[in-house]
Amino acid sequence: MMKTPADILIVDDIETNRDTLSDLVTLLGHNPILAEGGLVAFEKLKNQPIDLVLLDIMMPEIDGYDVLSHIKDDVSLQHLPVIMITAFDDTDSVIHCIKMGADDYLTKPFNRILLKARIGACLERKYLRDQEEKSCHQIEEYSLRLEELVLEQTKELTVANERLRLIDKAKGDALKLIYYDFQNSLRSLFKTAVKDRLDDANELLQTVKHSLELTKIEPSTVMFVFELNAVHAILQAAIELATDFAQSRQVSISSMPECGGQALTQNALETVVCHEFEEELDQDLSSILTWQVVADDEQSTHQKELCANALAEVIKTAIKFSRHGGTVSLSCEPLQKEVSIGIHATGRTIPEEELSQFFEVPSNIEKMNPGRHPGRGPSTAKHIITLLGGEMTVANRGYAGISFVVKLKREGLGR
Repeated sequence: MMKTPADILIVDDIETNRDTLSDLVTLLGHNPILAEGGLVAFEKLKNQPIDLVLLDIMMPEIDGYDVLSHIKDDVSLQHLPVIMITAFDDTDSVIHCIKMGADDYLTKPFNRILLKARIGACLERKYLRDQEEKSCHQIEEYSLRLEELVLEQTKELTVANERLRLIDKAKGDALKLIYYDFQNSLRSLFKTAVKDRLDDANELLQTVKHSLELTKIEPSTVMFVFELNAVHAILQAAIELATDFAQSRQVSISSMPECGGQALTQNALETVVCHEFEEELDQDLSSILTWQVVADDEQSTHQKELCANALAEVIKTAIKFSRHGGTVSLSCEPLQKEVSIGIHATGRTIPEEELSQFFEVPSNIEKMNPGRHPGRGPSTAKHIITLLGGEMTVANRGYAGISFVVKLKREGLGR
């Protein structure tokens, strides 16, 4: 059983409540650590070891649900026991907290005997869990030592595995060469057909039209493609829109990522079609799809604002999932056919069973689990990105945090 005094973090925005709990914790032989709100609690959790958290639910700005979510979704803190404090016997609040991982709850005014029992039970469970974790670490160390001995005695097997790895890499490189050679062959075939006879080019064009009809693409469909300069401006605007929120959470946003060179201006068809027949082909293609370029100019203001607002919502969501004092990092990679924008948070992760529904919003907003559900922001952002012809995904980076990837079509591919 745990004998040493425990460090207990008391989080409550009302001073009298903090003082009362501090006195009770001291009488129990433990060390009280006080925090008057969520931000201070994040700072304490970051800078000193804590054995137990007494967490008030109803607090301004960052409430107890949000603090609980940060604790239980952060791999470095998720085993920390949390007892929720509520001013009234609210069954729904208690159920939400237990679902989110809270270990127990207490109602005000405090019953000293009950408080002592629940603190003791939580600390005892933490002590047993710590002992179990210590034993697991010892087992891991013994396993590593055994593995080192095995590796020393099986050097030939290690060499064989390295050879297999090199063979697999060679296979991958070969497949890439085949793929790109296949693309180049198709490009040459199209160029040759157009160069020889216009009828052959028209036949290929009819095949393209038929394919588009089979995929049910309407002739009036507008496909948005983005210049790299426009993407840079959109990212800059999104960062500015999210800055105040980041400062309120004491989370930093990284500097603007390098998005590559200047915008593409060469039409995609120019790489595969002879200039002699450009006008005829372009005229026919324009009846199939309308391509609208989003450039860094006044004509694209509406699309840029929509995209910037969507990215700002994603950045704000990443801020919510970031560790206190952490940084949301950004990346921008111009690929051959699209621009890939990455927004990366370090801190909380998304439970695997909730990943597939992350961008969905319940029809009844009241059924959202407070502090856990990201709200309407990600859903709205994905809808806007989809309308602009792009796509958005989210994934866990192991236990480190989450990453959003937004892909926009790159200018020069369809006009």
